[in-house]
Amino acid sequence: MCCTTWIARTLVAATASIAVLTPAAFAADPQALCHKTVVKQLEKFKKTVLKAHSKCIDKENKLVIPGPCPDAATNLKIATINSKVKAKIVDKCLLFADLLALGYRNDCNYGPGTLGVDGTCAALPVTTVDEFAECMKCWKEADFRRYLAILYASHAVEQCGALDGTSATCSDLGCATPLPEQRNLGDNSEGDCQKRIGKAGVKYLLKREKIFEKCMLKGCDKPTCLSGGCALDLTVPVKLEKAELQKKTAIEDKCGGNRVPSLTSNFCCRSGTGNACVSAADRAACESAGGTVQEGKTCGVDDTCTQAPKTITWWASCPSEPGACPGTAVATIADLIACVDSTADGIVDDLLCMQFPNGNACPTPTSAPTPTPTPTP
Repeated sequence: MCCTTWIARTLVAATASIAVLTPAAFAADPQALCHKTVVKQLEKFKKTVLKAHSKCIDKENKLVIPGPCPDAATNLKIATINSKVKAKIVDKCLLFADLLALGYRNDCNYGPGTLGVDGTCAALPVTTVDEFAECMKCWKEADFRRYLAILYASHAVEQCGALDGTSATCSDLGCATPLPEQRNLGDNSEGDCQKRIGKAGVKYLLKREKIFEKCMLKGCDKPTCLSGGCALDLTVPVKLEKAELQKKTAIEDKCGGNRVPSLTSNFCCRSGTGNACVSAADRAACESAGGTVQEGKTCGVDDTCTQAPKTITWWASCPSEPGACPGTAVATIADLIACVDSTADGIVDDLLCMQFPNGNACPTPTSAPTPTPTPTP
């Protein structure tokens, strides 16, 4: 999805708080049951999409599979969960009596129309519950693919093709220039660092959204949950802080404090005997000339391979929403972690804004189109 501001302009006004309901009340209230089903099933879809894509890239990075990602196995996992999620929502929800009454739109125009996937999602019809589910999943997957492209900087083009609003799979990454080197990092310490960035980043987004969802389904709006003022869930701030610390610790554990984010990573083209080396424009040029690529080293002034500073192939500045270019500089692991934070937090805000139209989750909500009921034969 492109950004919170655009979504906010197209969502229903937050005119009422969500009723506080017990489990028994959910069973007696079809709207509440429908809402809970939508949130829970989209959570399953989100988890499958993010984890399936990241596992595929991790394997490709280590040369376990040839790529590109997503491969057939990844697509099969997503197609399977897609069918299950849609069936569950269709089983528990009615379009007019439940979804539109809850404040959801009667169209899919949750963002600006573009030539890419955002435009595709915005143009989807919402005349049935089935179409509603497809609409929600379309926006979510576009945001998730964008997030993965940012997390796995060396595979951004593979994930998205174009990195602007014309991408057929990803929402606009924002300021995605200069582009990091696009390649498989290999089965080495840099690859281990990248795998941990992906795993910790995905886990953080999933945790953050789930923390808010659980609180808001209990009847509190987003600001109240965030402040810790929800009587039924006072621990939201503590849980968010814990999730942040876990993500930070996990990335630092594998990437260390001495590894530097860089658009390219160091290599040495070993040629001849011992550590003798020659200069090469890239790894392919080295290998085509009969040389051997040694990662994490450089060809020194004495024409021998020597240890180079540790790097992680990543963005020089944090990709941001369109209109803010360049993004915040990424020069250290701490900067990288902050970029993961801001990206994940923004995506969670967008998704909560969509899923809780009456949860005061949108910064500047405006009324959605008035639903026009059609007779049921």
